[in-house]
Amino acid sequence: MSDDRQRGDVHGYNSDAIEVTWDKKRCIHSAECVRGLPAVFVPGERPWVRPAEASADAVAEVVERCPTGALHYRRTDGGGAEQPAGENVVRLGAGGPVYVRGRLEIHAPDGTVREETRAALCRCGASANKPFCDNSHEGIGFAAGAEVPEGAIEELAEAAPLILTVRPNASIGLEGPYRALDPDGTVRVARSKGSLCRCGASQNKPWCDGSHKTVGFEG
Repeated sequence: MSDDRQRGDVHGYNSDAIEVTWDKKRCIHSAECVRGLPAVFVPGERPWVRPAEASADAVAEVVERCPTGALHYRRTDGGGAEQPAGENVVRLGAGGPVYVRGRLEIHAPDGTVREETRAALCRCGASANKPFCDNSHEGIGFAAGAEVPEGAIEELAEAAPLILTVRPNASIGLEGPYRALDPDGTVRVARSKGSLCRCGASQNKPWCDGSHKTVGFEG
């Protein structure tokens, strides 16, 4: 069985064993789900998510591949919940968002805290869904290098969360252990502090260099 239930921008799809939720605003169509289980994730159809077409284990495994966190699941058959990745990773998307994965806490300017395992963060400054990417970089000609500038490689306490603090009209502060990777997976930085550019103007992308102060960024 499957149904399409909508709570704002979040849709829910059920089988007897698992519920899959899809946040439309956070989906940037990376299509990891479609490639992983084309019988379950069928774009253009309604419902487009059909969790009864595969085992709950298979559906959960593919949902966890979603790099944006647009897809999540809840097991209703007694199966386990998603566990954060064993390490916190900040991975550059070539010309696109910064992908973060791990034990994440996203602190919004209004004081709310969202616990996450996966997210795609805007770094072009144009997203209408800040701090998350909405593919606006594709329409504004955003240009960014495909490498993370090399930095310190430190010993990390892997069990600690990565706290991402969204600063008003400024950067995203990072506090907690993380590794920063190029798109090809090369580790360039391993440390416990940092600051991500989200105005699109930094000359040291993906790191903030204070350019938001001069370009009038509003986040």
